[in-house]
Amino acid sequence: MAQDPAQRWNRTEGVLVVPGTQPDAVAARLEEDRVVARLEWYPETPHLLSLTLLADADGRVAVTPPSRGGVMGGIRISELVESLAREFSGDVTIGPASFNALPDDVALPDVAAQSPDASRTVVVSPLSAYMVPLQATLLERPLAVISLPALDRRIVMYAGEGNELGTFGWDEESLPALVLSVDTRDIAVRAVTTGESEDDAVFSWGMTSRYVWGGVAEPGPALRKLVEELLTDSTDVSRVADTVPGADAEAVAEAFSTPGLDGLVALVDALGLPDWVAMVLTGRLAPAEAPGAVVHEPRGLSNAVGRSVGLMLQDPSVPGSASWQSYVRFVTDKPWIVRAGFGLEAGVGSALIGYAVRRRERTGYLRRGMIVFGALMVAEAVTQVSLASVTRHRELRRRADEEMALVAEELGA
Repeated sequence: MAQDPAQRWNRTEGVLVVPGTQPDAVAARLEEDRVVARLEWYPETPHLLSLTLLADADGRVAVTPPSRGGVMGGIRISELVESLAREFSGDVTIGPASFNALPDDVALPDVAAQSPDASRTVVVSPLSAYMVPLQATLLERPLAVISLPALDRRIVMYAGEGNELGTFGWDEESLPALVLSVDTRDIAVRAVTTGESEDDAVFSWGMTSRYVWGGVAEPGPALRKLVEELLTDSTDVSRVADTVPGADAEAVAEAFSTPGLDGLVALVDALGLPDWVAMVLTGRLAPAEAPGAVVHEPRGLSNAVGRSVGLMLQDPSVPGSASWQSYVRFVTDKPWIVRAGFGLEAGVGSALIGYAVRRRERTGYLRRGMIVFGALMVAEAVTQVSLASVTRHRELRRRADEEMALVAEELGA
């Protein structure tokens, strides 16, 4: 039985740093060696190229044979790396092989640094809103979040440099996630379905991509199938559309064919997301200014845990939240009853301990059970009074903040 061609070849990625060289020259050089590959670059940095090709288990690059279709093993990766580096006086790395032929006095073109607020990211995910304060602390950056109950999704937004959501991995409850991003170099969308980067569906409106068909003018069906299977990033429209319930797959496909920011705006519309999502991505609206946005600042782990628990308990859909809210109102509005009740409990516990001690003095026998029970009563009373005091303090502060906000709103009106 013949082996599937796709099972013989491995996708191998590399990077070329070739100052003063245009991508067309590199593509022409690969065509001379009949190499099948894909080149990618950003228009403003054509000397920095991403190269993806196919190699077999022996480290030979897939090339097109001169007399038939398909591909065959040709030059070794290490030989191709050295020849490219020497011809273009560059630094080339492909898979495990690398060769640096950059002149000592070479001056690399400057890459314009983007301003701190130039990057904007919107993540659409089913992650729990209670996790966002923890994510803000973990990523060390402010996160704005808005819930979309109709879609059972949360929208997390942030701008500027810093760690990205997903940098430290994705949990199952956060998937599938859709990451929409814009910066000075690129406009892209990424569908995260499994947490493994090789399974992501990616599309970029900013990067230029060119396929090198090994010098073949008209690639045949077998070659096209192999390239589509192993060299092409997954941009499956259905996988992107599936991340958001009710998305229009045909409209998503049209958005991919629309250039630039217009394509991204069209994608937002195709996914059925609110208009303000496009405004955030295009820079017309800050994440914190989106309607209904709640901003979580990175204020330490203990603070993040407290906010996460508070959000969970304030949610009526969470079991026990109604009881907790009743408790908060009681300890805030009637603190004297709380103090009197638990003061009585502490008094009873102390009395039991005292009775057991006095009985021992008279009889020489210590009733350990009474001592333990009394100590537990005192400890519980102290704990409950402390909890009630902290809860009341936080609730009073929350009410004060609400009143100040109302006053500020009235003065502003």
